[in-house]
Amino acid sequence: MKPDSRLAPGTTLGKNYQIIKMIGQGGMGSVYMAYDIQLDIRVAIKVISPGMTKAMDEAQVKSTLKRFQSEAKLAAKIDHPNVVRIYGFKQDSVEINDRMHEIDYLVMELFAGRTLRNTMDVSGFEYQEDIGEWIEKYMIPLLEGLQKVHELGIIHRDIKPENFLMKDDVPKLADFGLSLGFNFPSVTETIADIYGTVAYMAPEQFYNFSLAREPADIYSMGKILYEVVEGKLSDRTKPFKQVKLSNPDTDYLRALNSIIMAATEENPNQRIGSARELKSRLLQLIHCPVSQPTDQPASRLTTKKAAVLISILALLVLIPLILYLSDEPSSSVRPTPASDVEKITSRAYPDTLENTLRSEGGALLHLIPPATVTFSSSTILGLKEISTEPFYLSDTPVTNQQYVNFLNQNLGRIRVVESEVYLDERLILKISEKIRGYKPIVFEDGRFFVQDPMHSSCAVLMVTGLGAESYARYFGLRLPRVEEWYYVMKTDTNSTREALEAPVPVLSYRLDKYGLRGINQIAEWGRTHTGGFVIMGQSPSDMIEEEIIIEKDATKYYTDTSFRVARDASTD
Repeated sequence: MKPDSRLAPGTTLGKNYQIIKMIGQGGMGSVYMAYDIQLDIRVAIKVISPGMTKAMDEAQVKSTLKRFQSEAKLAAKIDHPNVVRIYGFKQDSVEINDRMHEIDYLVMELFAGRTLRNTMDVSGFEYQEDIGEWIEKYMIPLLEGLQKVHELGIIHRDIKPENFLMKDDVPKLADFGLSLGFNFPSVTETIADIYGTVAYMAPEQFYNFSLAREPADIYSMGKILYEVVEGKLSDRTKPFKQVKLSNPDTDYLRALNSIIMAATEENPNQRIGSARELKSRLLQLIHCPVSQPTDQPASRLTTKKAAVLISILALLVLIPLILYLSDEPSSSVRPTPASDVEKITSRAYPDTLENTLRSEGGALLHLIPPATVTFSSSTILGLKEISTEPFYLSDTPVTNQQYVNFLNQNLGRIRVVESEVYLDERLILKISEKIRGYKPIVFEDGRFFVQDPMHSSCAVLMVTGLGAESYARYFGLRLPRVEEWYYVMKTDTNSTREALEAPVPVLSYRLDKYGLRGINQIAEWGRTHTGGFVIMGQSPSDMIEEEIIIEKDATKYYTDTSFRVARDASTD
């Protein structure tokens, strides 16, 4: 909030939370100390900044807040001694400067002003004994808390010493402001100041915020470990890079340096992949030391090597909030009919269905409510009426990084012959350079990688129909049915045939009324009701002009064809 729109002391929210004073402010919003009248305790109230939604239209704001509510409920389930408790998310109308304002706020556990930073030496610890004691007392419990968070499918995305609050001498992971919600319009801002902390941010998160997974949080923890020995990161520290100790001149420091480097690998596929693994390696170092502690300082260079200060240009970033507004289906999924749509009849469905789901493969799936659509004339499908059951559809096409993760999880079933990738002896992917200068996926030393991190968030191309279906089935999903895709495309009033030339990040595609990107802007694999494979949407070069749905051989790949995943709502 702006300084003149702060909540005044004495303001009551939800007839229960009385504002005492403001105790913090940032790009995500303002934090207040408040009194919970019913429970007779003090709590923290985080009011979401109105500026977070200024780039969205009304439908997007409603849809966004609904998604946040679902994620906030998940976060509230975390019960761990090293994670701050979230009590809930609420909305209220308050009077500020003689005007009524709608505000959204999060109710959290309240702590004093100490953070993990207060437990660290600004110049770094000098003795092996002090380093080990700090790791065991603070880092190990925090990794246990982070492990619990990750097990619930939540990625924090803004881990730094200041976001670990201290309750007496117990550290607690806090500030889930960037962890909830994944699908937001982009704006041009300075990410360092508003939506993350560059010094601790993993490279893949910088390139595409929404695709950051558990290894992104591990990268941040690795940076904190580095600070324990080397001291607080300075402005000269080059961001997004692997770090290593300046002078690991003992066996102990060399072993710790190996862990720090593994935790801050720039390639997330080569990085320590989980909090459990990082904790295990640190415990082994502590309890099975390679050398005995010494009363001599663990040598470090007194000055850090100068680094070139990176100029960060305006970056398209995602703006997360914390929650949704209600459990009812969003009105944004009932768009005005397109020109050839005569009538849309919405049908009832269970209100227990979640508006969004997160799949094991990382896809964010949006609920598409059931409806019957009547067209003014027979459609390309040969039907004048289409009825759909409730189903979930992924917000974007599958990306290069997501497909690489799938490949690496199935290496035992994969055979690579020159530029062709076979799974169970069936061709699933071509990894040659079909688009000049663009070969995003490579196979080296027995593993798959995305060559350039900038291409991690681009839609995977040259996947066969069998390759698309293999991915979907591996994660318990399926390909969209042609009737489902056609329904979504036709009932979105903002539907467009504007294609974007590959490679392009999936978040560059237009966001539709359903919270989906790229529908009819990129060709995608789908299935017919008879079990055949089709390509839907923008036509690959060898397809008949203007024909947006056509049956194709599932054993072949096409240069500009990708896919997304779906799921039956009835399988919940």
